[in-house]
Amino acid sequence: MLTLVKGLIFPGVLIGSLAALDALLRAGFDPGLSLFATAVANLIVIALLEVVFPLRREWAWWHDGQSINDLIHGALLTLAGPRIGEAALGSAIVAGAAAIASVSQGGAWPNDWPFWAQMLLAILIADFADWAKHWGYHNLAPMWPIHALHHNAEKMHVFKAARLHVFEATIRFALISAPLLVLGAGHEVIIWYGALMNFLGNLNHSNVDMPIPGFVHYLFATPQVHRLHHEIDPDLGRSNLSPITLLPDLMFGTFRHPGKHALTRVGVADNPIPDNLLAQLASPLIWPFLAWRKRRLALRANSQRKTS
Repeated sequence: MLTLVKGLIFPGVLIGSLAALDALLRAGFDPGLSLFATAVANLIVIALLEVVFPLRREWAWWHDGQSINDLIHGALLTLAGPRIGEAALGSAIVAGAAAIASVSQGGAWPNDWPFWAQMLLAILIADFADWAKHWGYHNLAPMWPIHALHHNAEKMHVFKAARLHVFEATIRFALISAPLLVLGAGHEVIIWYGALMNFLGNLNHSNVDMPIPGFVHYLFATPQVHRLHHEIDPDLGRSNLSPITLLPDLMFGTFRHPGKHALTRVGVADNPIPDNLLAQLASPLIWPFLAWRKRRLALRANSQRKTS
């Protein structure tokens, strides 16, 4: 019976969160506030489930000294990141959308399609764009300092979904939201895509024991699939890059099935980012200094071991 209950957590929380958002929108509430309210409720529910059904007790969020920092990063990510992107690209989005509309005589986005088909198209476009962005973070040295904060956590729980540098939200807006807007995707599509990303992100970083059938891991980014992406092993850390479907990972050879690879330890092997919030916010800008400081501390510790 307990196994059945745990097995229902992932679909239950995801579907319940989407249903709550739908109810608020149908009631006429502001879409942005509705998404924010359901995202907070989703986070709280998952945080409580981590207390009742923890996957690893050592990952408990209430024993993690970085949980407050995680929430602050999440607040800055939500409030500041997209605003920076909108300010920088607002005129370009309008101009691009107008250009496409003039060429295509009304707009490139298939607004006459059923809503589910529009959502599927948006997910596929965004997944390939997000995969490419994510691949760059993990394989191009200049991009890694922006994303390193998300991976330097040594515990996995729901608050780690928010542990993203504010620059990441700006880049996501530029590479994912902006192209959808330029193509003419409606506000409703953007809201529901954002909701799916938010709810799945919270679930996939959670410390909840929720068994999922093995075949599902080939179809969607599940918690087991995403935890492998946070594995300290560099090969696994560069795998499972797609946020919703796993089609890009399957096509480009970056998929790793959780049934074939053991999750041992999460984090970054050579992590130069300190625990201080201000240093974390500045880390992409002062990365060479942080790397130098890390090497210096390591050399000092090695020298002390030799002399003791």
